[in-house]
Amino acid sequence: MMATEQPILRIEGLRKNYGAVAALQGVDIDIQRGEVLGLIGPNGSGKSTLFDCCTGLQKSDAGRVLLNGVDITGWPMNRIAREGRFLRSFQKTVVFPTLDSYENLVLAGQMFAFPSVLSTFWIGPAARRRIAALRERAAELIEVSGLSRVAHLPAGHMSGGQQKLLQFASMLMPKPELILLDEPLAGINPVLIEKVIDCITHANGTLGITFVVIEHNTDVLMSLSHRVVVLHQGAKLADDTPEAVVCNPQVVEAYLGG
Repeated sequence: MMATEQPILRIEGLRKNYGAVAALQGVDIDIQRGEVLGLIGPNGSGKSTLFDCCTGLQKSDAGRVLLNGVDITGWPMNRIAREGRFLRSFQKTVVFPTLDSYENLVLAGQMFAFPSVLSTFWIGPAARRRIAALRERAAELIEVSGLSRVAHLPAGHMSGGQQKLLQFASMLMPKPELILLDEPLAGINPVLIEKVIDCITHANGTLGITFVVIEHNTDVLMSLSHRVVVLHQGAKLADDTPEAVVCNPQVVEAYLGG
């Protein structure tokens, strides 16, 4: 993949300490628009902390995060999501359990479709048009994610894998530019793993969404990613193609267990 002049996300010298523990030690990563970047490393290597600092959940001790060239370091999480179309998932799947798929997705899109909180309570032609557009997009994403058969069920009655698919579809509702996925395949069966992979591939190839993916299933991640970054003890150990990373002796020793 050819690098663009300006990365969609640039991480410069990011540092984060938890007491005496250096969770991140000056990490530099450029994420190019349109790529799927895999992020791997042993437990405690700093992967989730990197996501936390990039998305405003945690405040870094040093370094910068630039989204489309704009310094977003220190921005609160809601501002990053609203202004940057920059979203992340967490390892724990979060859905509204009493709402069906359509209701979950429409709710996920409302904060972007309406110009203010108060406007979500307005009635009238403009509000009806926005809701109709959200329901139309929800129907498309339900089809893409393979949830049509269970879309009428309350989300709490779905399997864990189906809930993950619904959460992923919810993230697509506002048409984000960049999504960070934290272990999207954890705890789901092989059939639904294939569906999640298909959804990521579709969103990247058809919708043009850039992804950074943390995933312990390295076989799947290597086949999904255009490029792989390896973290070890809070520092960047490797940044290369999947083929080069799996052959890197330092990576094999630190993580892949060869």
